[in-house]
Amino acid sequence: MVPGIFACNLRAVIVVVTLAAAAIACAGRLPDPVPVPQPAALAQRLHAAGTPDQPQLIVFKWRYRGREGRFSGEGAVRVNPPDSVRLDLLGPGWSGVQSAVLLGERVHYVGEQRIQLPPPTFMWTVLGVFRPPAGIAPQGTRRGERLRLAYPLSARETLAFEFEGERLVEAMLEVGGDVVQRIDLKLPGRADATVDRWVWPAEARFRDLGEFHEVKIEVTQIREHPPFERRIFRVAARDSL
Repeated sequence: MVPGIFACNLRAVIVVVTLAAAAIACAGRLPDPVPVPQPAALAQRLHAAGTPDQPQLIVFKWRYRGREGRFSGEGAVRVNPPDSVRLDLLGPGWSGVQSAVLLGERVHYVGEQRIQLPPPTFMWTVLGVFRPPAGIAPQGTRRGERLRLAYPLSARETLAFEFEGERLVEAMLEVGGDVVQRIDLKLPGRADATVDRWVWPAEARFRDLGEFHEVKIEVTQIREHPPFERRIFRVAARDSL
């Protein structure tokens, strides 16, 4: 083959490959975020629609990984709507109870804290419930089917919630633009993208990227239940900061 022809063919191949790669990259790129009109009203609606509306008992498996080691066990969540929840982690043989009690905006941690549970900011998120911080106006953007509501906690800190359609699927705490804590939710297969009632996520995973620990919860059973006795939510507990 003539060297000049070979060089031309090689350049043509490079151009074709480059254009193909660029086309693939453009096709896979998400559209630019678009501002959402009246994000505060939207947040209020999502909060109301995504609140538990009936007593339920949820049984789950949990796994912890962190500097202290790796642990696992079973657990249960008892829900008295609209805003009383108790989460209990149980070790081998249903021993070593560690609990979190959620009463409205207050979160209490009960028992010996052997593992690091999510902070109050994210405890409702673990349940798939959208509880935005009070008194802060959100900034809303939509990118394709992904909705983001961001709450500036300070000049450097932002708490952001992301929805697939209108289902809560992710939350993160950003400091200086970097994500330092996050929760990822996996929705059950039957859940659609429109909020009409609260749906417990099939899986929730909390990660603290600074402290290097992770808590993963995987639901194994959900049952409707008569209202639980109020005494299980009465705890002498310390608030976690």
